[in-house]
Amino acid sequence: MPIAQASELVQGGCGGPGGSGGPVGSGDQTARPPIILSHDRHLDQAAIENLARLLQRTITPLMAVESLDRTPWAGHSRHQCESLLGDITGVAHLFGGEQGLLNAARQLLAARGLIGRMAIADSLGAAWALSHDGASHDGASDDCAHECIAPPGSLRAAIEPLVVQALRIDEGTVHTLARLGITHIDQLLQLPRSGLAPRLGNHLVLRIAQALGEIDEPLTVHRAAAEYRETHLLQYPTSDQQILVDRVQRLTKKIGASLAARQRGALRMACRLDLISLPPLTIDIGLFKPTATADHLSGLIIHRLESQQLAGLVQRLTLEVTLSGPLGCVQTSLFDPSLSHQSLGRLIDSLSGRLGREAVVGIKLQDNPLPEQSFSMIPLTGNSAGTSAGNSAGNSAAPPRPRRANDSRRIEPGSSRRHSGPSPRDPLRRPCSLLPHPIPLAVAFGSGSFHHEVTSTHLPDYLRLGGTIHTITDHWGPERIETGWWHGPSIRRDYYRIETDQGRWWWIFRNLCSADQSRSRPLSRWMLHGQFD
Repeated sequence: MPIAQASELVQGGCGGPGGSGGPVGSGDQTARPPIILSHDRHLDQAAIENLARLLQRTITPLMAVESLDRTPWAGHSRHQCESLLGDITGVAHLFGGEQGLLNAARQLLAARGLIGRMAIADSLGAAWALSHDGASHDGASDDCAHECIAPPGSLRAAIEPLVVQALRIDEGTVHTLARLGITHIDQLLQLPRSGLAPRLGNHLVLRIAQALGEIDEPLTVHRAAAEYRETHLLQYPTSDQQILVDRVQRLTKKIGASLAARQRGALRMACRLDLISLPPLTIDIGLFKPTATADHLSGLIIHRLESQQLAGLVQRLTLEVTLSGPLGCVQTSLFDPSLSHQSLGRLIDSLSGRLGREAVVGIKLQDNPLPEQSFSMIPLTGNSAGTSAGNSAGNSAAPPRPRRANDSRRIEPGSSRRHSGPSPRDPLRRPCSLLPHPIPLAVAFGSGSFHHEVTSTHLPDYLRLGGTIHTITDHWGPERIETGWWHGPSIRRDYYRIETDQGRWWWIFRNLCSADQSRSRPLSRWMLHGQFD
């Protein structure tokens, strides 16, 4: 009998979903705000695989991570897997019945700050539908725990009240059924399947048969992704640090030898300590570059191990490589043998181990025209392409000063006399220092007063920032930057490089806003976004 389970990281019991990583609680639901972190698909995949291995050891060995179709499911569009499926045939009696099995699974999730929506049914499709959409049918929040057990032989009655999205069909089919007035499974089951296939495709008929248990849906049992694993069973359980350090060093030597024999290196490792009568303690290690050096690997694990408070005695140690990569061949330097290409990777690994993976990051370019969104910060360790994250380096040499423009800095709309914008090869096309958030500038024209919002399209004569007045003595530009419609509301800016009477080089822009309902002309706001000095 399959069991489907969908789990999420949450903050405070039934609060909103949290991000990947970070401790989460299950007590007070109102005192703490939700935790919002940037998405890391590698950590998410590793987390769900670790949970699958835990359930394999404690609930049922036939546990699988769900597989996604090429077309996202309606109402459940996912970029990666987020549910676990298991076959509990012949194991429910070990927990005192199916309800006892759900209770055991709930306790395992709660011990890790997780809540789950779980269901048991005769078919995989029905279990998945009841776990995902059964909660909303019962009136419970999608973020709260939900449990459902469909009695044997009652698949049709169990799934009939659910919406058609619970059948894991594509969005186009859902829209077509909605236009026909079919929103729930009971309405869909009243139609002859011989007419559904030619009109809506064989996939819909297949999903119906799978949910009703008429067609067997194969379960691909999860196999540990670790290509290299070594385990050591202690003769006597202990919490002595010296003994544990010695065993870790022995295991890393075996792992390192296996990696070197295949010209592979570890990029992500996990050290699991099985405790007596307590949940196991897992230490995850990410590396910047693939390495098979045993001393380096053991040093990273031992440093993390020494900072852990062991709640019990350790009876087994398991070391596994969950992500590996090919070892790079580097020619030894002839003139300066003290410089090693491995030193940078070891430094990054050591800093990440001491400060945390999120504290040592690199820059990854994004396909976005806005300067503040043209890059993102990603951790340097534990990625399949970790070495490419930190390859962007700036030039510390001072670039030459730009050629001064000789024409007027007045820019009239539609006029042909405009300053030429910076070319792509211009070393000063972008400033050396970009502000985290643009700063509003008060501007003035001639002998006028300073204002933040102005309707003039001219470049101002004076800028006021922090109580100091700056006079624009020269400028270069404009350069138009705007976003596409697929990024949401349109953003249009005209950027200028300016030089002030105090010798400051700034990068400012005129924000082109949509017309205000109370005004006939568009509003513009001048902002300081960067500086060249």
